[in-house]
Amino acid sequence: MSQEDLEALLAAARDFNRNNEITGVLLFSGTKFMQCFEGPDEAVQKVYKRVLASRKHKDVMVMLDEPVEHRAFGDWLMGSARVTESDLLKLYTARWTARNSETSLPATISTGMGMLQVFWGMRPT
Repeated sequence: MSQEDLEALLAAARDFNRNNEITGVLLFSGTKFMQCFEGPDEAVQKVYKRVLASRKHKDVMVMLDEPVEHRAFGDWLMGSARVTESDLLKLYTARWTARNSETSLPATISTGMGMLQVFWGMRPT
């Protein structure tokens, strides 16, 4: 995907997200994407169906699908960052279920989401 194609994709996503109360981030390694979007359930389903309907996407995986009290990326209609394949691999292989390993009780956040939030907070702006 060229930089121009990526910018066009982001512009379209931001317009869609603005109109549907969606926020989130998109990470891109040059060949692979990782996306987190958040908002009202109906809107999240709508954007997910849009992703699945695009012929540009293949091998789509859902890492986490659960309600949250507060948005993690509420200031971003669609934040974007270029990342390394290694960074994406770390995120892909993280634990995305929110379980406390010591007690087996639900935790407040999954390891994967925690890593994504830390990664996003450390990125150069």
